[in-house]
Amino acid sequence: GAFDDLAIDIEKAIDYCIDNDILKEFLKTYRSEVTKSMQLNYEFDRQLELERADAIEEGLEQGIKQGLEQGLEQGLEQGLEQGIELINQLNQILLSEGKYDELQKASKDKEYQKKLLAEYGLLNEKQGE
Repeated sequence: GAFDDLAIDIEKAIDYCIDNDILKEFLKTYRSEVTKSMQLNYEFDRQLELERADAIEEGLEQGIKQGLEQGLEQGLEQGLEQGIELINQLNQILLSEGKYDELQKASKDKEYQKKLLAEYGLLNEKQGE
């Protein structure tokens, strides 16, 4: 696997250095220690990389979740306020026109209420669905 490839690459690098007189005596003496050290270094760096990626992913997931929750909460709150405002407008119109029976019926019958909202132009297409 990747670890075997790493060991081979480290051995090749050490051989290259020895062949080209780069730290030749040191590498001949401490070859196994250098190999182990480089492998551990690689493993440590790889582990950090994986943990960083996990942390980023977790942070994104939390951010998205929190954003959706806040958006939903704000949307519901805003929708409720708009609904209350529409009903208040309808009630004011019906009261000002003296249509008390319609007001009473609308307060008990949602479909009739929607019909009146549409009649008075208070409903747009999306709200009526």
